[in-house]
Amino acid sequence: MEAGSVVPVGTAIAGALTPAFLLAGVMTALRVLSERRNRLVDRVHAARGGRESEIDIARLRLRAGIALGAMLGCILSAILVCALVAATFLGLLYDLPLRSAVIALMLGAMVMLAAGLGCFFAEALLARTDLPPGDPR
Repeated sequence: MEAGSVVPVGTAIAGALTPAFLLAGVMTALRVLSERRNRLVDRVHAARGGRESEIDIARLRLRAGIALGAMLGCILSAILVCALVAATFLGLLYDLPLRSAVIALMLGAMVMLAAGLGCFFAEALLARTDLPPGDPR
C-alpha cells in the first residue's frame, strides 16, 4: 500500500462493508424475534395466574424456547458477519491471504441465519396450531 494514500483504505472499507447490509437484515429479524418471545413469556406468566391448563402453559413455554433458539441462531449469525467484515477489511487493507477465513465466516453466518429462521418457522407453525378452530388468522 502506498504511504499516505487513502484510495486503498477507501476500497477496503467499501469491500468490507458489503456484508454489513446482511447485518442490518439480521438485526431486523432479531427485533421481530425478540418481540415475539417477549409476548410468549408474558402469556406464560399470565397463564399461570389464569385458567390455562398445564398443557397450554407447556406449549407456550415450548414456543418461547424455540423462539429463543431462533434468536440465538440470528445472534451467532450477526457475530459471524461482524467477524467477516473485520476479516475482509484487514485482508483488503493489508493484502492478507484470508480467503478461506472469509469464505468460512460467510458460510457460517448463512448456516446460523438459516438455523435461526428454521426455528422461527417451527415456532410460527406451532403458533398456527394454537389458534381456535375457525379463527381466520
